[in-house]
Amino acid sequence: PTDAMPNQLHENCEEWKSNALQKNKVVQKILSQIRLTNFTFNESCISCEHCPDSGLKGGLTTKPEILLCENSLKTKAEVEQVLSHELVHFLDHVKGTKWENVHELARSEVRAAKFSLECHTDTTQFYEGCLEQPHLCSISEQFKRCVKNRAIDSVKLVKDVTHSKASAIVESVFEKSFNEDL
Repeated sequence: PTDAMPNQLHENCEEWKSNALQKNKVVQKILSQIRLTNFTFNESCISCEHCPDSGLKGGLTTKPEILLCENSLKTKAEVEQVLSHELVHFLDHVKGTKWENVHELARSEVRAAKFSLECHTDTTQFYEGCLEQPHLCSISEQFKRCVKNRAIDSVKLVKDVTHSKASAIVESVFEKSFNEDL
């Protein structure tokens, strides 16, 4: 509920975050890839906080730390989607992504849109198939279009560029980035 008290928003976010970390197969798969980098990742790397921009749902800070905006996340499913998206960015960060390079940012945005839950209509079966057999992700043109549009929107927001500029940047890295494994 949008009129919930700040403490309740925080409690909900923390509960949904813990639940996702323990039970969500998508989140667990991305976490397993982070662990393979030998980065010590734990729940303290994810923070539920009040965000001043009510349109923001989450992000990756420079610490690095994943920020979940408790005042914008209204459901368990939203927390799982944002957390899975930001975990892909976290993985890319520990693997050395240079965020100031707009093409590397676009690559990570394509990967985050593909491997998170944001473009999946049947979020369990399709996604688990996508994780286990990444080539299955290319079956749906609608899915590909969603990934591309999400990446364009993210690049536009993060780099404050026009839609056509963001589109050109994403287009230049899309096929290679889309076809990468997690």
